[in-house]
Amino acid sequence: MLITNGMKNLVITLLTVYGLMACSQQRLTNHTPATEYGEKGPEYSDLLMNKLESGIDFIASGSEPFWSLEIDLDGQIHFVGPHGDSINVDIPDAIRLQDVAATSYSAKTKNGHLTIVIYDQPCVDHLTGKELPKTVHISALNKEYKGCGSFLSDYRLNDIWILESINDHKIKLSDFPKGLPRMELNLTQNQVFVFAGCNEFSGSMEVMGKKIRFGRFSGTLMACPHMNFESQYLSRLANKTVPFLIEPGKLALQVSADSTFNYKKVD
Repeated sequence: MLITNGMKNLVITLLTVYGLMACSQQRLTNHTPATEYGEKGPEYSDLLMNKLESGIDFIASGSEPFWSLEIDLDGQIHFVGPHGDSINVDIPDAIRLQDVAATSYSAKTKNGHLTIVIYDQPCVDHLTGKELPKTVHISALNKEYKGCGSFLSDYRLNDIWILESINDHKIKLSDFPKGLPRMELNLTQNQVFVFAGCNEFSGSMEVMGKKIRFGRFSGTLMACPHMNFESQYLSRLANKTVPFLIEPGKLALQVSADSTFNYKKVD
């Protein structure tokens, strides 16, 4: 268990945390670009929620000529070209291009080589006039394509969550005199605010379909009881990409293969 055996066997000092803080499945059936976009990305239409529930994490499209792209981060890439030609391929390992702030996927297919580069920069969809958070360049079917895209996200994440248990170990209020650990996820600002039982922290985050990518955390440096718990708790989140499962009023973060943080929604 994370709290019992983990806290006994895994020693993470406050210096480690401070150093961390300092450096810190439905598919498109045509190639018409999606139009369900709000000012900050996809609106929460039934169509896009159905795609998210079916396993789609990222969608993109372009015009002149029309093309569409769907990515399941745990499954396949599905690309449809302007003439209905399609490519389906198991998703390769992502390569992070730090110099240009982008993520690249490259794979060999029976229809030739497929390369997708997703840039972390806004893009205006020329068909809808909406601004989307990602610029997408694709090399496929012996042609180059450019367009806009966005990760899908579950609007229910946008709330305040209190840590209820770690695996089957119930979190006790008596162990946290300043209040139970909690987390606020702000999807509009792509920010996370964390209270770890003693100190307050904030950091960047990005919802990527059914995963959350947390950035660095920074915050206060007060000393309190249970500091080992706080340092270990933060180390499981900061600079990590974490799968999640959400149900009405409940959120589970799979922080490792054998550890799950279970939260309940603040009423």
